[in-house]
Amino acid sequence: MLIVIGRAQAAPGRREEFVTAARAVTDATRGDEGCQSYGFYADLSDENTIVGVEIWRERADLDAHMGHEHTRTFLEVFPDLVVGEPVVSMHEVP
Repeated sequence: MLIVIGRAQAAPGRREEFVTAARAVTDATRGDEGCQSYGFYADLSDENTIVGVEIWRERADLDAHMGHEHTRTFLEVFPDLVVGEPVVSMHEVP
Protein backbone atom coordinates (compact mmCIF):
# COMPACT_ATOMS: atom_id res chain seq x y z
CA MET A 1 0.00 0.00 0.00
CA LEU A 2 1.17 3.54 -0.78
CA ILE A 3 0.04 6.56 1.25
CA VAL A 4 0.57 10.02 -0.26
CA ILE A 5 0.14 13.15 1.86
CA GLY A 6 0.38 16.59 0.31
CA ARG A 7 0.03 20.09 1.72
CA ALA A 8 -0.44 23.30 -0.28
CA GLN A 9 -1.42 26.89 0.43
CA ALA A 10 -4.31 28.25 -1.64
CA ALA A 11 -3.41 31.48 -3.44
CA PRO A 12 -5.10 34.61 -2.05
CA GLY A 13 -8.65 34.78 -3.36
CA ARG A 14 -8.37 31.42 -5.16
CA ARG A 15 -9.47 28.98 -2.43
CA GLU A 16 -12.93 28.37 -3.92
CA GLU A 17 -11.41 27.64 -7.33
CA PHE A 18 -9.01 25.24 -5.64
CA VAL A 19 -11.91 23.52 -3.89
CA THR A 20 -13.85 23.20 -7.16
CA ALA A 21 -10.87 21.68 -8.97
CA ALA A 22 -10.13 19.38 -6.03
CA ARG A 23 -13.73 18.14 -5.95
CA ALA A 24 -13.65 17.34 -9.66
CA VAL A 25 -10.41 15.36 -9.48
CA THR A 26 -11.56 13.62 -6.29
CA ASP A 27 -14.85 12.47 -7.82
CA ALA A 28 -13.05 11.04 -10.86
CA THR A 29 -10.09 9.57 -8.96
CA ARG A 30 -12.14 7.58 -6.48
CA GLY A 31 -13.06 5.33 -9.41
CA ASP A 32 -9.45 4.76 -10.48
CA GLU A 33 -8.10 1.23 -10.29
CA GLY A 34 -6.31 0.69 -6.99
CA CYS A 35 -7.55 3.88 -5.32
CA GLN A 36 -8.48 2.98 -1.76
CA SER A 37 -9.00 6.53 -0.52
CA TYR A 38 -8.56 10.01 -2.00
CA GLY A 39 -9.52 13.39 -0.59
CA PHE A 40 -8.63 16.99 0.18
CA TYR A 41 -9.11 18.57 3.59
CA ALA A 42 -8.72 22.06 5.12
CA ASP A 43 -6.23 22.50 7.94
CA LEU A 44 -8.22 23.35 11.09
CA SER A 45 -5.89 26.21 12.02
CA ASP A 46 -5.75 27.73 8.51
CA GLU A 47 -8.52 27.06 5.99
CA ASN A 48 -6.24 28.15 3.13
CA THR A 49 -3.89 25.27 3.87
CA ILE A 50 -5.24 22.29 1.97
CA VAL A 51 -4.10 18.76 2.79
CA GLY A 52 -4.49 15.91 0.33
CA VAL A 53 -4.47 12.30 1.48
CA GLU A 54 -4.33 9.42 -1.00
CA ILE A 55 -4.14 5.68 -0.37
CA TRP A 56 -3.22 3.43 -3.29
CA ARG A 57 -3.07 -0.35 -3.47
CA GLU A 58 0.38 -0.12 -5.08
CA ARG A 59 2.72 2.31 -6.82
CA ALA A 60 1.64 1.16 -10.30
CA ASP A 61 -1.92 2.34 -9.55
CA LEU A 62 -0.67 5.81 -8.58
CA ASP A 63 1.48 5.92 -11.72
CA ALA A 64 -1.55 5.07 -13.87
CA HIS A 65 -3.60 7.75 -12.09
CA MET A 66 -0.98 10.36 -12.98
CA GLY A 67 -1.64 9.68 -16.67
CA HIS A 68 -5.43 10.02 -16.54
CA GLU A 69 -7.15 13.00 -18.13
CA HIS A 70 -8.78 14.11 -14.87
CA THR A 71 -5.39 14.18 -13.15
CA ARG A 72 -3.72 16.07 -16.00
CA THR A 73 -6.57 18.61 -15.99
CA PHE A 74 -6.13 19.21 -12.25
CA LEU A 75 -2.35 19.49 -12.53
CA GLU A 76 -2.71 22.07 -15.32
CA VAL A 77 -4.67 24.49 -13.12
CA PHE A 78 -3.02 23.63 -9.80
CA PRO A 79 0.03 25.97 -10.11
CA ASP A 80 -2.25 29.00 -10.54
CA LEU A 81 -4.31 28.09 -7.47
CA VAL A 82 -1.50 27.81 -4.91
CA VAL A 83 1.38 29.86 -3.59
CA GLY A 84 4.77 28.32 -3.00
CA GLU A 85 5.69 24.71 -3.54
CA PRO A 86 3.45 21.96 -2.20
CA VAL A 87 5.02 19.57 0.28
CA VAL A 88 4.42 15.91 -0.58
CA SER A 89 5.46 12.76 1.23
CA MET A 90 4.99 9.13 0.19
CA HIS A 91 4.92 6.22 2.57
CA GLU A 92 5.05 2.57 1.55
CA VAL A 93 3.19 0.36 4.00
CA PRO A 94 3.29 -3.44 3.77
